[in-house]
Parts: sequence; structure tokens; C-alpha cells
Amino acid sequence: MMKVAVVTALWYEDRFLPALFASLERVDYPADRWEIIMIDNKNSPVTRQWFSANVFPKVGKTLPPVTLLSSDKNLGFAGGNNACLAAARERGCEAYYLLNEDALGAPMFLKEAAQRMGENEKIGAVQSFLVLDPNRGEASPNANRGIASEMNSIGNCFHYLGFSYCGGYKMPVRDAMGYLRVRAIHDPDLKIAAASGAAVLLRAAALEQVGRFDEDYHLYHEDLDLSLRLREAGFMVVIEPASTVYHRYEFARSVDKYYWMERNRYRLLLEHYKLGTLLVLLPGFILAELGLLAIGAKNGTLGARLRAYGYILDPRHWAEIGAKRERVQAMRKIGDRELLESAVTAIAFQDVSGPFMKVANPLMAAYWAAARLLIRW
Repeated sequence: MMKVAVVTALWYEDRFLPALFASLERVDYPADRWEIIMIDNKNSPVTRQWFSANVFPKVGKTLPPVTLLSSDKNLGFAGGNNACLAAARERGCEAYYLLNEDALGAPMFLKEAAQRMGENEKIGAVQSFLVLDPNRGEASPNANRGIASEMNSIGNCFHYLGFSYCGGYKMPVRDAMGYLRVRAIHDPDLKIAAASGAAVLLRAAALEQVGRFDEDYHLYHEDLDLSLRLREAGFMVVIEPASTVYHRYEFARSVDKYYWMERNRYRLLLEHYKLGTLLVLLPGFILAELGLLAIGAKNGTLGARLRAYGYILDPRHWAEIGAKRERVQAMRKIGDRELLESAVTAIAFQDVSGPFMKVANPLMAAYWAAARLLIRW
């Protein structure tokens, strides 16, 4: 079995730690082939005390080697995980399993993901079968005692205008399993457009080629950006249905979240698409933005959108974005046409709906039907 590090960026002190480590103690994986590396992004004495009392005494007994890093500042999801990935690389790990602090793996989650990755060296990322934890909202470490009935993600969706959301969100688990069985008939690899950073195994050798998370993204879209870079470099991003992870996910809206999502969406489009694709999509992008501006004026997100525009239009950021774009384009082995084969045309996320989406989704689908005919590169 490949040597794997389970990595987690922590923020909520001891809120999720009891359940997280209860699940890690049950992991079925060779004891000498995995370890745990976490970073305390909050630099909290509460977290350090909890580890000293509840984690370190179990190392070598019910837990593999455990490393707790700390930072004087919040490095965000990207920076925090990158610090863990760097430490894992120094320890000779062949793969890194990113596990959210509010997620819990079934006993075989790591073994099933690692076995899947070992089948094909062109697999760069393996997302687990990410289920909504039936006990989310509870603090009990007996996290899996309920019966999971709904999905969190069967692979994240990538919209051609840069939006991203959980694929199969709130789909019944039984339906999701059936859907993947049918898909496997035509696509045995079960490729997905993008992997959720909440529960994904990343191949170390692949990251050596494409780089780790882009820390300038800080929050949101960093997993999409990395998934696209892996695919552009010729690696597959897949889902493994036998690797089950429970996620205590709750969709939350906030102005700050909205800013980071939109700011990073604009960056992603500029960094990944070829110039011809950007020009083809520009009219549709402008129409979508006009609609989003109108919505923002009603729901209070207008200020966040204007901040995102201010960031992307600020010349001080152009050199940074341009340098990232050059790196991305230089390593590409596939064109935009192939990259966008898996793109969706609608935003079908249950927690983001309303009259606007009923009009916008058909319009975006119609626009893409025409635009994709022009993208030949």
C-alpha cells in the first residue's frame, strides 16, 4: 500500500475533534503506511491542550504518528493544507488525503481510495463518496450511528462560467449509488469534473508537476483550481464509491464568502481559459453579471460583487494573475474543448434557487449550445 498522510486544516478548536479522531481510530490501513498531519490555523491553546490530552497518548496504540503544526496567522484552507502537504512530502508520503475537520471517514475510506489510486498512475485525485452526516449539528463522537440518507457530493460540478457546486447534493444515497453504477458502464474510471477538497486523495507525484493549492485563492475555488490543473496536465480526477466519508456540511451564506467565491471565479477564468475561449464566452459572461448585479442589489451582496470587480480590475494584481496563467498554459496537455466536455450549463444546487435561476439556467444552456461549437481548440 502507498504511504499516505491524512491532512487537515483546523479552525474550530475542539468542536469537531472528538468525532474526527473517533473515526480516525477506526481506520483500517497498515499502521506503518499512514500518518496524520494537521495544522492549527487558529494557533489556539485549546486545540493544543486537547491534542495533548486526547491524541498524543494514543499514538502507536490506536493512532499512527500524529503531527500538529501551528501558524501565527490564519493561512486559510489553501495555505494551511499546503503546510501539511509540505510536511508530508518531507516524510516521503506518496499521497495526501485531505479530510475536513467536520468530516468523518468510514473505516475503509482510506484503503479504498488508495487502492483505487494504485490501479492507474494517471489518476491524480480520488474523491470519496461524500455523504451528509446524519448527525450533523451534534457534538457526539458516535458520528456514524445514524443512517445516512443524502449525498453531499458525487464530484463537484464545474460550470463553464466558473461557478462550482456540489454534484448530487441532497440526492438520496441509494440513487447516487445507482447513478454511479450506470455511469461506470460507459465510464469505468468514473471521472469527475472536480473533486471536493473536503475528502480527496491527491497523488504526490502529480502535485510535483502541477503545484499545490494556490494560496492567493485563500478560500473557495482552490479545490476546483487544483482539479483543473490536474486534468489539464493529463491526470484523471475520479470518484471512488467504496470510499465513504460523512460530512457535517451545512450550506451557509455570508457576504464575505460571496466575495471570495466571485473574486476567485474571475481569477480562475482568466488563468485557465485560452484567449479565444474568453472571447467566445464574454457576451454570456456579461449577461450573467448584469443579472447577478440586479440580484445583489436585492439580497445585499452588491457590495461584495463590486469588491470582487475592484480586485480583478486592480492593475496591482495583473502581474500575479498573468504569471499564474503562463504556468497553467505552459503545462497543459489538453485544450479547452476537452476541458469543457464535463462542464455543466445550469446551476442545479438546491440551496441556491429562485425565480432568477429558472430563467437564467435555460438561457445559459442555450448560450453554451452555440458557444461550444466555436471552441475548437
